[in-house]
Amino acid sequence: MMFDARERSGAALALGAVCLIGGSVAAATHLHGYPLIGGQAVRYGLATVFLLIWARIRRHTFIRPSPAQMAWVFLLAATGMAGYGVVLVYATSMTSPGNVGVALGAAPLIIVLVQSLLAQVRPSRSLMAGALCVACGSAVAQLSTGGTVQWSAQGFAWSCLALTGVCAVTLLGAPATKALGSLTAITYACALASGMLLLTAVITGSVTGTPVLRRPSGAELSALAFLALGVTMVVFLMWYGAVERLGTGRTGLFNGLIPLASLLALSVTGTATASLNQIAGAALVLIGVAFGLRVRKRDTPPPWAAAAEHVTGARPHS
Repeated sequence: MMFDARERSGAALALGAVCLIGGSVAAATHLHGYPLIGGQAVRYGLATVFLLIWARIRRHTFIRPSPAQMAWVFLLAATGMAGYGVVLVYATSMTSPGNVGVALGAAPLIIVLVQSLLAQVRPSRSLMAGALCVACGSAVAQLSTGGTVQWSAQGFAWSCLALTGVCAVTLLGAPATKALGSLTAITYACALASGMLLLTAVITGSVTGTPVLRRPSGAELSALAFLALGVTMVVFLMWYGAVERLGTGRTGLFNGLIPLASLLALSVTGTATASLNQIAGAALVLIGVAFGLRVRKRDTPPPWAAAAEHVTGARPHS
């Protein structure tokens, strides 16, 4: 497939975002001892501050959303940000971080399957075969031979929940960013996610007696800062910049590189060493994605795109 200059820049943005997402799996392992929900509230709160500073530098004018537009932002904040942030940390504590990264690589097929279901179009045989290959790859990755992590149904389930959050970023974020522009939508969503998480942490802490926050160690502070600046602010801006240039479907394909990016990040940081099963699982995921999407010649808008534009009255904003 030939790319013009705009598409090449979109591909570069998507590739950079995927590399940072892979690093988030490694960073999440440093937060297992930190208050989970409160920590994620800090992450998205910091991201909101960074985004506001960036908007001030760019002299960006925030658009006031309509109720329908705000609904998309709320869904993005609840699932693709707040929910995903908590689930990712918990998933990496339940199973090997490499396994979580492998599971996230199934996102392209999930996105296409959801689009097919919403459009009431029967998925092709190659797509279903690819989905089966991806599922097998994610399962194989769970069979770690490291001695401390064996097959874990809970780990697999939490990895799948993390996968749901990754898919939500593309499926739910596209209407919001198209309506409001990426910077406005992401800033609103981060602020909402931080508020949701802080309120949840306070309520949970009052019931269980657990602390909402505590002073982080150096490693924890570094992980929170990386997640806030690199994996929240920068990744979301890069990802939705890629969506604007490539479309939802083709941008989603880059999620298939998350397994390799996460395993590479874990190896570079010394957080974990990739096992043979994890490498084999990542390979199966990539094969499944390539096979399942090989008949997708053109990127088509998701079935809800026209409806979302009609409801929001939106036009793309920069």
